Amino acid sequence: MENRIYLPVDGEIQTEENIGKYGESVAAYESVLAGEAWPDNFWAATNLNRRIKEILTYLLRDKLKINEYETAKGVLSAGFIEEYGLSKLVEKAGRPSEMMEGEFTYLLWYVFPEKQPSQKELTIKVYDEVLNGQRKAFPRGYFVRGSDVEYKAQVCFRHLCEDILKLDREGICRTFCNSGGIKILQKYKLKIVLDIVYESLFHLLSAAYPDCATELESYFHDKRLRSVRGGK
Repeated sequence: MENRIYLPVDGEIQTEENIGKYGESVAAYESVLAGEAWPDNFWAATNLNRRIKEILTYLLRDKLKINEYETAKGVLSAGFIEEYGLSKLVEKAGRPSEMMEGEFTYLLWYVFPEKQPSQKELTIKVYDEVLNGQRKAFPRGYFVRGSDVEYKAQVCFRHLCEDILKLDREGICRTFCNSGGIKILQKYKLKIVLDIVYESLFHLLSAAYPDCATELESYFHDKRLRSVRGGK
């Protein structure tokens, strides 16, 4: 028995082979490309991630024959989203806070999951964008919402210490065991972690570098002694 033929779009014939491979998502998507509306309840929460993955995989790998991540990244743009009727999909996928407006790379993670950055990489991306002026500030609620706010604060702090200031462990302790450390955090747009996440520099240092706890305690103890004695 021959495969049933579905709506052709741009010369592409959709058969039961792709329906079987991707489910009814592809048939609905081709209908949308032909001018119809998305079916009722198509974007139900229980099917949401599967629908997005099936449509994007079909579009890139089968329809456009794009099997390389960098190639897909190169064509993904606002114009591409409009041309291939992906606006509703973009809306439903939800843009991660680490992605700026106009960035659609996260859509490719459905098709190329091995290319999805770690939370550490995404956090450093955001902080670097704040430092270089691409962002005016961290995304709203970035250090407030979620169970990983302390982790993100530590990642940013370690990135500042090790990658930007190029400090070794002793240098980190000496730099941030006094009030001058607060000024450095302010200069490098990271004082927000003290305002919101950690109570003090000591708490931040201890959390980011727990293996230096004894050394940190010694530095802060010496600092308190000098303060009491009126020394520097």
